[in-house]
Parts: sequence; structure tokens; C-alpha cells
Amino acid sequence: MQRAQPSPSSRGGIDPGCDRPLSPVRAIARLGWRVALAVFLGLAGSGLPYLVAPPVATAYTSRLNIFLIREAGESFDSFLQRSEIVARAAVQRSFDADPEMTDVIVTMVGNSQNISIPLLTVSVSRNNWRLKPDVSSWATYYEGARNLMP
Repeated sequence: MQRAQPSPSSRGGIDPGCDRPLSPVRAIARLGWRVALAVFLGLAGSGLPYLVAPPVATAYTSRLNIFLIREAGESFDSFLQRSEIVARAAVQRSFDADPEMTDVIVTMVGNSQNISIPLLTVSVSRNNWRLKPDVSSWATYYEGARNLMP
């Protein structure tokens, strides 16, 4: 009695020169060099633009909002001076933390009696900060804060 042979599609193909079915491992091994070549060419093609032209430089901007609590009996001028000191440290720390950082924007928000009001914003590039690391040179002061701060 002769057994019926399964169709080639149900066996995953037939090994040429042999009537045994192709094992999945052998089928993958046969395709292996083709797959490896395709992957190699695909990856090489994706890296080609970096060989032809260097990647474009990108600018990074750090944005910080820092809340500072006003002490009881502290004058607005001393509170503003304290916020400038904290802003200066924040700008310097941002540039020190990431060498690729090109710009830093620090907004100091004063908090007095649970009311938060922006006091100043420092917006400076790394090059400008190197030339003149002075907060008052790069800061925008919100004059309304003096009248609104309780």
C-alpha cells in the first residue's frame, strides 16, 4: 500500500534532487545569505546620506520655570535680587549640564501668600552668556510684578 504524498505547499516545499520535504531550518538556511545580503544593503543604503553630507546641526533650548517663595517681611527689591541669583545659577547649570545646549530661557516666578507672579525671564544664548554672564543684561523684567506682589 502506497502512502499519498502531501502537496508541496503543505510541506513547505521540496528539497531539489530529493523527494523529502524541506525542513524549516534548511529553508531558512537556504534563504539566509539572501536575507543577510538584503539587510546589509538596506543598512548600508540608510547610512549613505551621512557619508555624503554631514548631519545638520540642531539647536537645543532649555526652558525652566522656577518658583521662588517670598519670605515674610522681605522687600520686593531683595526678593528680586534673590531671584536674579537663582536665575544666574540656573542658566549656568543648564549650559554646564549639556554641551550641545545652545539657548536657555529661565522664567522666575515669585510666590507670595499663594499668589504666583512672573518676576523676570532670562533668555540667552551660550555665546552671549560666555561673553557676559550677567542676568540683568539678558533679563526681561515684569514691572507689573512690583504692584501685583502682596
